[in-house]
Amino acid sequence: MSARAEPSSEPTPEPRLGLRERRRNTTRRSLEDAALRLFARDGFDATTVEAIAAEADVSPRTFFRYFAAKDEVLNPDRRARQALLREAVAAAPAGLDDLATAFVALAAVADDLAADREMLLLQRQAVVTSALLRGRTYDVLLSWQHTLTAALADRRGVPHDDLAALSVAAAATGVWQAAIGRWLDAEDTDLGDLLTKACSSLGGRPDGT
Repeated sequence: MSARAEPSSEPTPEPRLGLRERRRNTTRRSLEDAALRLFARDGFDATTVEAIAAEADVSPRTFFRYFAAKDEVLNPDRRARQALLREAVAAAPAGLDDLATAFVALAAVADDLAADREMLLLQRQAVVTSALLRGRTYDVLLSWQHTLTAALADRRGVPHDDLAALSVAAAATGVWQAAIGRWLDAEDTDLGDLLTKACSSLGGRPDGT
């Protein structure tokens, strides 16, 4: 009788996207890039869906297959990155307090964000052109704070209105915004290093030490 094969420890490769899905992703990214360029150059309020579609070489009808309105083009990866934040909080080493856990999780998101500096610069240029976008930026920051609060509370098995989790999330997202702002201001800087320095100002580090 042959020996039973041991289960492989190799990670299962992610399934490859089909051609149709790859084309959809390419079109979506093209629309996002076109919109950000136009928002930064001409201002959000002055940029029309028709102009975005023309810049991306598609029809306005195609635009509306991907987005209900032009403001939805901003922060396209927010949901995926907030999911990453929740996962990083849940996977943080046992024994870390809320503040250290928050820093560990935000460092994981920083690693994912680092490749998108040019896109974030365009977003920031677009935001200053519109009161609507400035309001949306505040809403987005609150959504990050709420996501982190809930993840920290779930980790400790307490309600989502737990004051300690709320306080830590507010402080940590403030540090996060400060680090990103400095990173965008100075080209030859590393987001991870800036996050470490910003975390140290609150007595912590992104590695939890």
